[in-house]
Amino acid sequence: MLSAGTDLHFKPNDRNAPFGAMMIMGDRRSAIPEDFRGIPVSVLAYAAENAANQVLRARLCDLCWLLERKRHQLGRAAIASYVAIAEGLGSGSLKDRLDRDDPLLGLTARDVLRRALSMGRPLGWDIDEVIAARTLLSAIRARAVRSSNPVPVHWFFEMDLDFGISDPSIIAAEIEAYLTGGVPEPGSHMIVELWRLAARGHHYAKDEDGKNRCRTGAAEALVAESEKHTSAMLASHWLSEAIAEYHGVPGQRKRRTQLRHKLIDVQSGIADEMSSFSHPMDLSAIADQVKEQLEGERDLIDLLLIFADLEQSPSPKKLMEDAVKSINDHPLSSLFGASFHDHEGKVIHKSEGGGFGDGDNGDAIRLQISQHESMRRGIHVSGQVQVARQYITRNYYVGEDTLQALIRHSPFVPNDLVNTFSRGFARFFEGDCVSALYILTPMLENSLRHILKLNGYDVTTFDDAKQVQEDRTISALFEQMRPELEEAFGDAITTDIDNVFLSKPGPSLRHAVAHGLLNDSSPYGTDAIYACWLIFRLCCIPLFEQRERLRLPS
Repeated sequence: MLSAGTDLHFKPNDRNAPFGAMMIMGDRRSAIPEDFRGIPVSVLAYAAENAANQVLRARLCDLCWLLERKRHQLGRAAIASYVAIAEGLGSGSLKDRLDRDDPLLGLTARDVLRRALSMGRPLGWDIDEVIAARTLLSAIRARAVRSSNPVPVHWFFEMDLDFGISDPSIIAAEIEAYLTGGVPEPGSHMIVELWRLAARGHHYAKDEDGKNRCRTGAAEALVAESEKHTSAMLASHWLSEAIAEYHGVPGQRKRRTQLRHKLIDVQSGIADEMSSFSHPMDLSAIADQVKEQLEGERDLIDLLLIFADLEQSPSPKKLMEDAVKSINDHPLSSLFGASFHDHEGKVIHKSEGGGFGDGDNGDAIRLQISQHESMRRGIHVSGQVQVARQYITRNYYVGEDTLQALIRHSPFVPNDLVNTFSRGFARFFEGDCVSALYILTPMLENSLRHILKLNGYDVTTFDDAKQVQEDRTISALFEQMRPELEEAFGDAITTDIDNVFLSKPGPSLRHAVAHGLLNDSSPYGTDAIYACWLIFRLCCIPLFEQRERLRLPS
């Protein structure tokens, strides 16, 4: 039991759950505090009261008080033991396992002192044990300022500010004095954080001038950091941070404009740092299977319906499960965040990295789904869509009149847009992907509204001030009427449309087409071809059950 109690993961920054499992593996884990409820708490309390070792005593007393808050004396004993640990590190009677030059400025002292102060609020801010912890923090803070390492300065000044021990204006002034006194590595990340901490102190002290002065210092430290890097991508990252830091600082509009111009100049060099890589894949077996399926049909209408049913959209549940499994199997691949750049080097999207344990991995999962879907679309287009399209056009003439006769029976196509859809699909089968993509993509939005209206839903908005109505855009449909879309199309198709035309990370083709962001080669990429095929499939799905009634011109 003692071994399990001392093997907990210590999280002093989490006031309500300072201890957690040291290891989690699927449905298995190591010990957590809740495992010691009941009789084990009494056993641990007895051990805590008789423990001579301050480290063991601190852990056991803290654990018992955490589980049963009525054990006030054990809580006070835990604070006293935490303070004794920090003092022991300073005197040399206890040794930091990381063997630091000054153990009192190390991680262990920081963590035990933060936990002691966290316990001080519910136990009593003015009891002797807490006063001793507060006094020790002030002494360590002064000691950190005399060191050459800015990291402990940030740790202990932030702790002071978090718990409101000293006047925030004094904290801010001391940090500014430290930063302007010739700190080593003036462009380092920790210096930026110290400027931000000083700004926070001035904010607490209601000193807006001081706050803006320190935010300016943080921004210029970021600019200095960007100038240290020869890599355009790294330099642009720090410049972007500097521009964001200046946001809301009065009197700095001209400087922000200068930095934006500098950012654009730097970003132009990102393309030179990027390179492509490929992984060859043999799709001949998939292509042969498609050809074999098509060669068994002699009627063009059957070939077109087979073409529309080459693949089905994956279910969102399956996408989520596959993404989570991939992250669990390869955790390092999603540990770090990602930024997405356009051909000019501009950052168009950012995804946060995934964490371990109970953290929010939403961004990492979405990124993993995007990557999996990109590969699926690429395989589908190269191994099936293009093979089938070429087979059909090699053996049949697929003109606008043929497609008009087919899609006029589809409820997905409004009667007054049959000619437009058929022209887009005719260009698609001809291989003119530029015309197909730019014709069909805007039509998708209108057809989604059309289907929702057929199902009895109101797809308009009403401006109370101007008393006018407007149709919802496709983005508004997915944001405000997604349940209705899923009821009409199913969650798999709705998610597929979202992933291809709207979501980031992803091709976001609707935005790219609407704002002219594609280049000449983009419509011939696998995402664009898949988008055209998906729209054709949406038109044909209602026709599968009407096969016997469909006739094409001879």
